[in-house]
Parts: sequence; C-alpha cells; structure tokens
Amino acid sequence: MRVCIFCQGNASTMEDVWPQWLTKRFPLSDASRMEAEIGGRNLGNWRNKTTKLLRVKCVCEKCNSGWMSQLEGQVKPVIESILDDRIKKVDVSSQALIAVWAVKTAMALEASNPQRKWFYSDDQRRELRMVSAIPERTSVWIAKCVNQPNIYSAAKDLWTAPGQNEVHAYVTTMAFDSLAVQVVSIRPYINLLRGTAITYGVSEGPWEKVLMQVWPIMPNSQRWPLIQGLAGDLGLEALTNRLNPVKK
Repeated sequence: MRVCIFCQGNASTMEDVWPQWLTKRFPLSDASRMEAEIGGRNLGNWRNKTTKLLRVKCVCEKCNSGWMSQLEGQVKPVIESILDDRIKKVDVSSQALIAVWAVKTAMALEASNPQRKWFYSDDQRRELRMVSAIPERTSVWIAKCVNQPNIYSAAKDLWTAPGQNEVHAYVTTMAFDSLAVQVVSIRPYINLLRGTAITYGVSEGPWEKVLMQVWPIMPNSQRWPLIQGLAGDLGLEALTNRLNPVKK
C-alpha cells in the first residue's frame, strides 16, 4: 500500500504536481512544451494536449481535498495576478503563500521518483501539512521570465566535498510562463545549533536584480517585477544551474 507523503494515510488519490488551474492557462502548441526532471531523471516531455500530465499517486483523499485544496485556492489569485501583470507589489502574506505552495510542490515533485532517497523527511512534510512550517534552512525566490512560454520543473541534489563538513542541498526550479520559482533546502550532516546559517556559492550573474526572496519573508511589500528578468530558455537554464553541484 502506498502511503500519503504528508500524513502516512492511504495514498488513494492522484496529485497533479502542476495544478490543473495553472496548466490550463497554457494550452500546448508547437511553440510550447512542458517538461520535468528530478535528480537527472527525465520524467517526461509534453508537446501535445493531454489531460494527464505530471500526476503522482502520493496523497490521501483527506489531504488532497482538504489543506492542499485550500492552499491552492489561496495561492491561485496571487499567482494569477503575477502572470496577468496585475500586481505591482508582493506583500508579506503573498510571500508566505507562494513559499508554502512552492515547497509543497517541490515535495510532490520529489515523490514522482520513488526509486531515489527523498530529501524531505516525513516530519518536514507532516509539519508543512499541520502548521504550514517550511523546513529549516530553506529559501524561496521568484523571478520574472521573458520569452519563456513553457511549463518546466527540475530538481537537483547538490553536495559539498566528502569530509568537508558535508552538506546536502536540494534545489527545485519551476517555471510557468512568465513566473519562475526556486526552492533551496539545505541539510547539514553535522550537529549545528538551530538557526546557524550555512552559506553557499552561486554562479556569476545579476541575481540581486533578477530574484525576489519570498522566504524567509522580506519585510514590507516588495516591488514587482524586479529590474531584470530571465530571458528565454537560456535564462531559465542559468537559474536552474545557479548553484552548481560538487561531485562526490
């Protein structure tokens, strides 16, 4: 029996990793596509219209029709306002909604590959369900995409060199037409005091002009969009590889 990744109940329903209210906004054509990969494994490429995109049997009916449905209902008007260019500032409550939704989506995407050892723990998924608690040492950013009419997601495992106080990071990058979202979660394999920060390097680029941090929440409302955006597939690829893995 498959168990729900959020409550350990019977995983009796299929979860749309990319929510239908979002995918329906972007009908597939010759100029568009949908693609997903996780840990180097290609989960699929979609170029023709289909009702079955990225679906995973990983949640129970109670979660799917309960808190998850409620979360989608809350975040939908925020994301649609961004996609429709109807929003000039992202307030504190919108930042929190986007962050919780992005982490939930990253967890569901991870469940689409049952053969790998998952990064997020049962406790972290349960706490997200119960109190919308985002895992410690997790950061979430959003960016505006230009000339990028696709739906895309990619998840990567990153490691420090062995023996160098090893740290495991998990980076999930998603894009829905003009909106990109990146989630970075970090897990140290040494004992650290709670709240101890872990820094990491990023590739060269004007990221401070491209990325808006929504978790940890930024004080006050943040102006949207930022000065620069991600240009086409190359910009999205640069974001995906912003944190480069170190081979073990």
